[in-house]
Amino acid sequence: MNKKFLITPMEEGAEHFFNITPSSEFIPEWYRKSASKIPGIDSELLINNPSVTSATYKKCIPFFDAMTAGYMVSLTADIEVIKKENNLPYIMWRTERIIISEHSSNQFEGLLCPEGYSPFVYKWHNQFNIKLPKDYSLLFLNPINRFDLPFLTIAGIVDCDMYTGTVHFPFFIKNSFTGIIEKGTPITQIIPIKREYWKKEHGNYDVKNLLLHREKFLSTIKRSYKKNYWHKKEYK
Repeated sequence: MNKKFLITPMEEGAEHFFNITPSSEFIPEWYRKSASKIPGIDSELLINNPSVTSATYKKCIPFFDAMTAGYMVSLTADIEVIKKENNLPYIMWRTERIIISEHSSNQFEGLLCPEGYSPFVYKWHNQFNIKLPKDYSLLFLNPINRFDLPFLTIAGIVDCDMYTGTVHFPFFIKNSFTGIIEKGTPITQIIPIKREYWKKEHGNYDVKNLLLHREKFLSTIKRSYKKNYWHKKEYK
């Protein structure tokens, strides 16, 4: 049965700036242009090691599944980042709507700043409330595998079946970045997760099962994981 992902505007007129859509709509151009096979190799398998294929990361389904999981929140207006006299970032935009705010320094005291980023925590403003079915939470995080973006959104989990307020998204900006981040840029990925009780257990070494798994995986040359194990995920 399909699960409902209900998005409600929390500000008057916000419905005109709807910016939460499936992550599959944000496949970056660098990924589209990447080679799917190692350059210079025509065969699907490597001659000196036939158990290995010539496929690149572009054919890695787990990489793609992560990048397209859930939904994406995108920027609703261009922003420009400049450096002030003290070499600290300053962020501007033209609309009257609040796009970004700053956390006060005492709110993030003790939080380690990732290397290469400005030591200030900013906040992407979100104009919508998200309601999930009972026992489901939302994982908010930086767009997965988007190392090209000049910011890093901080991850968090919110129980959106119970919490009815707006969730804003804290982030760091790269020290080296100045310029315009364009409207439509993905800023936060959101993935529904079910709250369940988990218990870790330890299994025994099973050589027979390992050999069967290896034989199944190696029985196909192209897209072995996708053909033998993968299940399609859908977000609409």
